[in-house]
Amino acid sequence: MAGPPPKKSSNAAQILRDAEKKRAPVYLFAGEPFQTEGLARSLIDLLVPENKRAVNLEMYDGRTAPLAAILDSCRTVGLFGSGKVVWIREPAFLVSSEKRTDVAEAMFSAWNADRRKQAVEKLLLLAALAGWDQNELASVSFPTLNKTKAKGLLGRDIGDGEAAALDAMKAEALDAGMNVASQRDEGSLLEEFLASGAAGDTVLIFTAQVVDRRKKVFKDLEKRGVFAELTLERERSGALTRNAVEALIDDITARHGVRPSAGARRLIAQRAGGDPAALQIELEKLCLYAGDAATMEEADVRDTMRDLAESWVFDFTGALAQRNTVKALALLRGLFAQGEPALRLLSMITREVRILLAAREILSTSLARAWSQGTQYDRFRDSLLPQIPEEQRQMMAGAHPYVFYLALQNASRTSAARLERALLELHELDVALKSSRIDPQIHFEAFVMGFTSS
Repeated sequence: MAGPPPKKSSNAAQILRDAEKKRAPVYLFAGEPFQTEGLARSLIDLLVPENKRAVNLEMYDGRTAPLAAILDSCRTVGLFGSGKVVWIREPAFLVSSEKRTDVAEAMFSAWNADRRKQAVEKLLLLAALAGWDQNELASVSFPTLNKTKAKGLLGRDIGDGEAAALDAMKAEALDAGMNVASQRDEGSLLEEFLASGAAGDTVLIFTAQVVDRRKKVFKDLEKRGVFAELTLERERSGALTRNAVEALIDDITARHGVRPSAGARRLIAQRAGGDPAALQIELEKLCLYAGDAATMEEADVRDTMRDLAESWVFDFTGALAQRNTVKALALLRGLFAQGEPALRLLSMITREVRILLAAREILSTSLARAWSQGTQYDRFRDSLLPQIPEEQRQMMAGAHPYVFYLALQNASRTSAARLERALLELHELDVALKSSRIDPQIHFEAFVMGFTSS
């Protein structure tokens, strides 16, 4: 191919500098898609002149395109005396089936954030890892899928509301003509191809969110080319760390020539959540909103940026449990001011009330004699959590231990009877939202005042 690789580096800027001097035959970038794909595009800018990309650049989705066909194309030389670049996104053969739960969580996160194409692509990857073919995907009904099949696909059971989402993803895949790739041993095909030198001057670029470093094909790619893992620091809860958020803020605002105030930085960090791609979109939107202003103010963030961390849910349910009408109404009005859809708010509040009801049951059974309002988080995590049976933990919808702890705290302030009545009221609210022309905010405020005054 393109000769021996230069010295490997996980630094994106160094990779590009090295590529200017001497390109490697193969590159593998692992990490968040907005980072890996950004680096791949920068590398392509260096390797393929813009006026030659129509003939010397090929891009494939590794979740749907058979690797054998891609490698056949790699055997043809680039035109006009220039080498060819072939970019393969999310190759399924680099992912271990043990990573299915990670891919599944990323899939549902993308779907809930309305990044539908990303979610559909991950469903196709999971189907391929599970050994499904296109016919099996097309014929499956997720609401009736048995537990064995579900675990083979997701690595776990299908959660509440997820079956409907999976059916919707499947429908979008079929409508768009997106297919499940064959999962035969494509890693061996690639190893043989690289060893043969059949591609000449063609450069291969692989980008993947998750790779299995134990696989032989990974080790071969790392040996022959350049591997970079682009990661962002995360808290145990999955949220981005403050340092990771600050780095993204600095990078994006600097490109737009905007300086965020200290208050703006603090509020962005509070609303950042765990999806860096979604955060990038919100930061770009903030910079556009700031326009020609030299400084981005806290009010700009409050008015424009969505709460990706959904931290309002815990504050809101906490205010309900404490009967704090003023705080609950303030949070609710702020969400409507941000343009949050009423049905989405209803869905999340209903989910949280169900979790509170499950937590209330745990408090009256497994932790009946062990829990008190003064219980500290460390004691709960280390001593009490292991006492809770697995079936009761599943009732908490896979909540992080700290979220579990907050739910128990809030549930301890509210009776099971009041939570059950709240679910009936939320059902009535759902009917009212879909059948009434009254401002949805009025319905929500009536629910809050009724709950906190009882």
